[in-house]
Amino acid sequence: MKLSTKCRYGLCAMIEIGRRSGGSVPVKRCEISKTQNISRPYLENIFTLLRNGKLLRSVRGANGGFLLDQPPGKISLFDIVTALEGSIAPVECLENPVTCRKTPDCSARKAWKKLYDVQVGVLKNMTLKEMCEMEDSGYTADYVI
Repeated sequence: MKLSTKCRYGLCAMIEIGRRSGGSVPVKRCEISKTQNISRPYLENIFTLLRNGKLLRSVRGANGGFLLDQPPGKISLFDIVTALEGSIAPVECLENPVTCRKTPDCSARKAWKKLYDVQVGVLKNMTLKEMCEMEDSGYTADYVI
């Protein structure tokens, strides 16, 4: 699975909001744009998807900005990735078996299913809270499992 720039930027923005908002103080889009080096229009497109996914909400007004729609411990990386990317299934027959007449007996599908299950397991078992804590601690590993 290769994640899009939109997904990588979206995760960075969610971590920024999770770390800075403390759950109650809205974080302004211009601040996130500046600290994460993401253009404001592109960030707005990302935030639209995150709002539609019920992960982010906006607060209007002079002291407005963006807040997480749920506590960071309840938001999984799977939630974020699928809100921004849609399905992460490597082949369509995992989501819609009727698209292929070979589905019941397909050896390749079985391999894709194993890959998919591992990806989903990793993403569902890591929360935004954990990502924020890693960021705060200066964690620099190339990957986390």
